[in-house]
Formats: sequence, structure tokens, C-alpha cells
Amino acid sequence: MFKRYLNNEKGFSMIEMMVVLIIIAVLIAGGIKFYLGYIENSRVTKAKAQISTMQAALDAYYAEKAEYPNGDELESALLNAGIKVETPGEGGADLEQKDPWGKGYVYEVENEKQCIIYTGHENVQGTKYAYVAGRCANGQSEPPEIEKVTEGDKPPIVLGDDEG
Repeated sequence: MFKRYLNNEKGFSMIEMMVVLIIIAVLIAGGIKFYLGYIENSRVTKAKAQISTMQAALDAYYAEKAEYPNGDELESALLNAGIKVETPGEGGADLEQKDPWGKGYVYEVENEKQCIIYTGHENVQGTKYAYVAGRCANGQSEPPEIEKVTEGDKPPIVLGDDEG
């Protein structure tokens, strides 16, 4: 009788184990892809919120001075608006605050009546040459959006009906 229990081998075969492991791997891979998409969407949302905050500061500056910070006093003007500058330049600046991808925001001004703030990261949501950008014109800001540009370009400052 004891011999009958030894010969009766019950359990899973190697093929059954492999099928189960493959099913588990496929489910994990799908979960990781979903998770990474969720993380990217949260980064975009955070960038939009940060740009909106900077736009509000710039609009308040515009309300006082009737122009957006630009020129020689760009760094001090942005600092007065509550935005720290890393490297000021002619017609714009790289901002000290980092976007959710770890790159600095970029601020540019055109004709003192229009400005744009956009992320330094250029592959938003897996789309090449896409930025999160917020535009300001005449003291009023548009909500930040994802903008796709041609290779090597930055988001152009085009606002209003005059320039299309």
C-alpha cells in the first residue's frame, strides 16, 4: 500500500507552470505600461499647474508695468514677479524652477506684450518635440497646453488674430 502512494505523482507539469508564468508576465507588462502612462499624465498636470502659477505672477507684473519683463532688468523683474532666473538672455531666460522632468522652464518675450513659458523637456507624453507651454498676451494668460513643434524649434510666440 505504501508503494502505491510513491508511484502516484500528482502536481503540475513543466508546461503548465510555463503557461501560468507567461500569463503572469503579460499581466505585469500591461500594468507597468498603464502605470508609466499615469506617471507621465501626472507630470503634465504638474507642469500645467506650475506654468499657471508663473503666468499669474507675470500677469500681475503686467498689470503694474503694462509690459512683460524683458531686456536689461529681466532678472530683477522676474524676481519681483516671484520667478527665479537661472540664466537671463536677450528676449527671455531659463528659469531656476525645474519642470517635472528635471529640466528648467524657459521664458520668452516678444514685443513686451506677449510671452510664453514652456518646459525644457521636449518629449512630453512620448511625442517628440512636444512641450507644455503657457502663453500670455496683454495681461491675460491662456491655459497651458501641450504644443507640438517642428524638429529643433521651440514653441513660437504667436498670439492673437494678427499673426495667425
